[in-house]
Amino acid sequence: MKILGISNNLGASASLVFNGKLICAIHEERLTRNKEYKGIPYKSINYILKKYKLNFKSFDIITYGVANYFEDENEEKKILELKQKYKNKKIHKIINHRYKTEKLWISKHINEIKEYAKKNNFLKKLKFQDHHLSHASGAFFTSPFSNAYVFTADGKGDFLSSTCYLAKDSNLRLVESNSTYNSLGYFYSNITKALGFKAEKHEGKVTGLAAYGKKTKLIEYFETFINFKNKQFSFLIGEDYQPFFCEKKHIPKFYKAIKKYSKEDVSYAAQYILEKYTLKWIKSLLPKNKKSNICLAGGIFANVKLNQKINEIKNVKNVYIHPAMGDQGLSVGSTFATLFKIKKIKPSFLSSVSLGNSYTNKEIKLFLDNNKIKYKFMNNIAKELEYELSKNRPIGFFNGRMEYGPRALLNRSIIYHAKDKKVNIWLNNRLNRSEFMPFAPVTIENKAKDCFFNWKHDHVAADFMTITYKCKRNFIKKCPAAVHIDLTARPQIIRKNNNQIYKILKEYFMISGELAILNTSFNNHEEPIVCTPEDAIDSLKRKNIDVLFLENFKIYRKDII
Repeated sequence: MKILGISNNLGASASLVFNGKLICAIHEERLTRNKEYKGIPYKSINYILKKYKLNFKSFDIITYGVANYFEDENEEKKILELKQKYKNKKIHKIINHRYKTEKLWISKHINEIKEYAKKNNFLKKLKFQDHHLSHASGAFFTSPFSNAYVFTADGKGDFLSSTCYLAKDSNLRLVESNSTYNSLGYFYSNITKALGFKAEKHEGKVTGLAAYGKKTKLIEYFETFINFKNKQFSFLIGEDYQPFFCEKKHIPKFYKAIKKYSKEDVSYAAQYILEKYTLKWIKSLLPKNKKSNICLAGGIFANVKLNQKINEIKNVKNVYIHPAMGDQGLSVGSTFATLFKIKKIKPSFLSSVSLGNSYTNKEIKLFLDNNKIKYKFMNNIAKELEYELSKNRPIGFFNGRMEYGPRALLNRSIIYHAKDKKVNIWLNNRLNRSEFMPFAPVTIENKAKDCFFNWKHDHVAADFMTITYKCKRNFIKKCPAAVHIDLTARPQIIRKNNNQIYKILKEYFMISGELAILNTSFNNHEEPIVCTPEDAIDSLKRKNIDVLFLENFKIYRKDII
């Protein structure tokens, strides 16, 4: 059975599942070079068709998980119930506007995919899946667990902002949900917007800034319009909060309150609220008398600090975060949401997200020769790596298939040694970025316990750089550039089954005596991570890096300028 998954939302993507196995997934922005591309992922779909010699007739099913809403009387009943809480007609207008806005948003996306399906004669094959069910399915069916509680959380999707599913016996059952009107995602994004950043894009900057802030009375203010009762969130809609990406005129009291505090303290308060209420919600739904596995998906769970706190809940056994946790994961999630309904499938751990395009040494040599670019062929990448890092040269590392999702996981990364505390400043300046968190450390599995407290061999979330850990003393001493101000780090753990990279790093650590190297995404500010050899060479020309490792070829910047 061949299934094509399509997402045309923020983080548009396409994926191919063959006989229940995910074999290809591509984030459209990597191909278009248009950051946060929204719309039909034409290039990703065409890549899959060409790469695997398919056409639309080849697929048994084509799935879509961005939205599944059609006229629903139950949603209108919910709105009437919500209105009854408020006597103020102005609030009623806000609620009506929220409902109409989301309906229009859903209609736009559904109509776009329908028109594309009609044009390409696959409308009868098109299966719609609920937004949050797609998130949940992507998380559970790519996890290492046979049973789990699955939590999804984001801004909105099919009139919900968060859900809890019980995953057991190859099935998902909805346990609890929170509506789009009570969205922690919108709360955090409105903080992002109020601080001068871009909502749905720069929430990570708030997370980074939070580590530099302190506890203030702003938290008490936020809690005047946020409540948690009977396993659900509730927000008071008014001049403090509205379930939109708001301007100052919409929530004037909110803007007035945060204006009194520094960006760091506002970020601290936002992170505090996000953690407190998300943890309350999860704890209220987990069994008290046993430990449970947790799967997470949705944009909120891009927050690595929150994920650490969830992992530390007393009755949580283990945590897995879908590597493409945001809406770019919906193309994959919708395929598994469809599969488990039509046939019994079991979770199959997605041990690698190297699911995109790749280039052979032969192809790269031809490209370099045609463009008259000088290079050295490397027989021993580990030794070359040690040499360049010993010379304090940032390296562009281009290896294997392009990763799926938001993280650079050493296939398209910039790497450096972890000893220079100032690297986060000077390298981000070269990349035109303004980041507040150190770069991520990369190490191999047999060194991870020497670096991080509470890391265990079955903690596969750390394979994808989706969670933080407290750092051990020797790691803090030897790798200060990788340590956050709160003495945590967001690691990537390389396992033996990632054979090529594991061998390179194992030999590098033997030669250098280091515990880890630094990894940051191979891109300039507001640009997608590099995709092709041309992209990588362009980055080298722009002085983002000093040397490029393009598979087995080494190219110096001085040789192409």
